[in-house]
Amino acid sequence: MRSKALLAIAGTGCAVSLAVVASSTAGTRHERAAPSKVNVSAAKALVNQYLGVPKFSSAGLTPFRASAAKGKTVFVIPVSSAVPFNVYVDKYLTEALAKYGVKTIYYSDTGQSSQWVAGMNTAISKHVDAIDLIGLDPAAVAPQIAAAKAKGIPTIVEHFLDVNHTNYKPYKNVAGIIGAPYNLAGRLEAAWAVEQTGGKGTFVVVQSPDLLSSTDVAIGIDQEMKSICPSCKLVNVDVPFNQWSTRIQTAVASAVTAHPDTSYVLPVFDGMVQWAVPAITAGGKAKSVHIATYNADPFALVDLKNNNVVTMDLGESYSWLGYALADDTLRILSGHKPLTGSADLAPVRVFTSANIAATGNPPTINKGYGNAYLAGYQKVWGKPTAG
Repeated sequence: MRSKALLAIAGTGCAVSLAVVASSTAGTRHERAAPSKVNVSAAKALVNQYLGVPKFSSAGLTPFRASAAKGKTVFVIPVSSAVPFNVYVDKYLTEALAKYGVKTIYYSDTGQSSQWVAGMNTAISKHVDAIDLIGLDPAAVAPQIAAAKAKGIPTIVEHFLDVNHTNYKPYKNVAGIIGAPYNLAGRLEAAWAVEQTGGKGTFVVVQSPDLLSSTDVAIGIDQEMKSICPSCKLVNVDVPFNQWSTRIQTAVASAVTAHPDTSYVLPVFDGMVQWAVPAITAGGKAKSVHIATYNADPFALVDLKNNNVVTMDLGESYSWLGYALADDTLRILSGHKPLTGSADLAPVRVFTSANIAATGNPPTINKGYGNAYLAGYQKVWGKPTAG
């Protein structure tokens, strides 16, 4: 075993993390099994909660006058401009802020740590009023966040760790945190697999221990399995992010071969699906081994629509996420305290064969979630002001 530091950029909804992991292979397997009952009804009940079009909830969203932020400027730094998730979230963040006279400056980068540092330094030199980080690990720019804070510039971090994972030390100088539903996503993957199989067979979890966001999803899978199916057999396949394209297919194929009773493969993010599917189909297992995953990216949704290997994928509205980030940003710019907990968490929707049509034909990013957030946030923020 050898330790190495990995800096990775995850797929659409995954966050980048700076982590040290011990790993010498991409197919390490760890099994857990303990005889007990299978609670299929609980699994079904959890999934059913998220099958419909999301509704806007104002719980925890204290109304305020967002127009007080008019004339201010926000500097936006994504983890990578090559990731559609980041581009879409910025698009709708910019749309929301513009309604209240707030200007945004988007810093384009290709996911290099030197670029993130340069972006933070640029923001500080421009004396902007706030900095929004989309999916970016604050540890990567911790000194710059502290420097910005010393200059009176708050930094808001969006969609990096699970909403309940708030004890991360690099959050120390961060003004606002908008978490992600990573644990919930893992729970839903597990619940769907148990509902569909009755807990029978082996469940292969594909994860990337070098990504803190991946770990948060995997924790959700494990927690739900322990709750509804402690007798279920889990096999973990660990693949570092920068080896997805070269290792996932082989690692998943090896796991399915080693465990011929495999019924479900659970990739923590659906960016892994493009390699997991061939691993299953090449082995002639397309009829017996299925996939449940998270992010609702087009590749996985198309496979789901065509009734192939993917049977469930869940995701969040990118536009809703942009408005959620705008909410915390406007609060801080207007002199209010940022929200805590899940108040600004964009809701998820589970897609199956029953509702996949809502994503379009062919399925596309950001469809199927409705637009309840538009009227919802305007009610919270007050009447828009002219730019």
